[in-house]
Amino acid sequence: MASKPMSVAHISLARGYKGNERQTELLIKELAKLGVPQTLVCRDDSPLPMHVDGTNKLRIVRISGLTDPSFIGHFKVGGSSTILHAHEAHAVKWCFFHYLFFGTPYVITERKVAPEKKSLFDSAFYKSAAAVVGISKVIKANLETRFERKIEFIGDCCSHFKANPDIVQRYRQALKNRFVVGQVGALINRENSQTTLIDAAKLLKQQLPELVLVFVGAGDDMGLLRMHAEGMPNVKFIGFKRNFIDYVASFDVFAYPVNKEGVGSIILDTMEQGVPIIASAVDGIPDLITNGVNGFLIKPGDAESLARYILQLKRDRGTRNAIVNNAYAEVENHGSAAMAASYYRLYSAILNGEYAK
Repeated sequence: MASKPMSVAHISLARGYKGNERQTELLIKELAKLGVPQTLVCRDDSPLPMHVDGTNKLRIVRISGLTDPSFIGHFKVGGSSTILHAHEAHAVKWCFFHYLFFGTPYVITERKVAPEKKSLFDSAFYKSAAAVVGISKVIKANLETRFERKIEFIGDCCSHFKANPDIVQRYRQALKNRFVVGQVGALINRENSQTTLIDAAKLLKQQLPELVLVFVGAGDDMGLLRMHAEGMPNVKFIGFKRNFIDYVASFDVFAYPVNKEGVGSIILDTMEQGVPIIASAVDGIPDLITNGVNGFLIKPGDAESLARYILQLKRDRGTRNAIVNNAYAEVENHGSAAMAASYYRLYSAILNGEYAK
C-alpha cells in the first residue's frame, strides 16, 4: 500500500465512447475494487459516465467542451486528487495546466504511435509528466526517442465484452454454409486497408466460392470500397453496430490487414471470442500475435498471404484449433485486474518519490 494517500483523477475529454474509453472504464472499476478514491473529468456530453455509474468512491466532474475555458474543472478538482491520469491528447494539455496551478503530478497514457514532428508545447507536456506510458513496445520506443525520457510499457487489457448467443446464432444461421471473414473498424482505407481484404477475396473466388466478407463499420471510404468490390455479391457492408462483438463472434476468421495500429484491443476481444485472426505485423500488433502460434501476421497490403492464410484456416482444422487455444492463453495475460495493478504500482511509486523519470 502507498504510504501517501492515493486519490486519482482520470481525465478523458473525448466526445464518444470507443476502445480508449472502454480501457479507462475498466481501469476505474478495477481501482475502485482496490478502494482508491477517484474522479472522472470529462466533457459535459461524454457517454463515459453512464458506463461507470455506481462505481464506489467515484466523483464525476463535467466540463464544457475540450478546453474548459473558464477553468471550472480545474477549480472543482483543485488539490483533492493526489495524482492525475491523462487518457487522450486533449487530457494531456488539461493535466499540464492543472499541474501548473496545483502542482499535482500527472501520468500520460499514449495509445497512438507518436508522430515524428516535435513541437515546443508537446515537449513541455510530456517532459513535465511524472510518468508516461506507452501501450505497445513500438509506442514506448518512439516516445523514448521523441522526448528523450523514460517511458513505461503497460498494455491495454481485454474488454471482456459478452456476445449474445441468441444473436450470434441468428447471424450464423443467416449465413449458413458460408465461410465468413469479417473486419470491424472505420471504413478509412489508408488506415484499415479494406481493399487488401477485398483483393484477397478476389484471389479466392475459385478456391473458396463459399467465402463471404462482412465489414462492420462506417466511414468516408464507403463509396471507394463499394467500387472496389463491384461485381462481388459476397462482400457485405453492414455499417456501424454497437453490438459489434456479436458479429465478431459469428465470424469464422477475423481479418485485420491494417496499415497502422497502436495495439488493437479488438485483437484481444476477438481472441476471447475464439475467432482466429490474420493481421498486419505493424505497430503494437506483434506484441499480441506470434505468427503461426496464436494468429497469423502479414505485411501491409499483402493480399496473397492474406488469401493463403484464410484458405489454411478453412481447410486445416488442427491449425485453427491450435491458434484459437493459444489465443485464449494470450487473453489470460491481459486481464483488467493486471492492468490496474500495474498502474497502481506506478501511482504509488510516484506518490512515494520512488519513481525516477
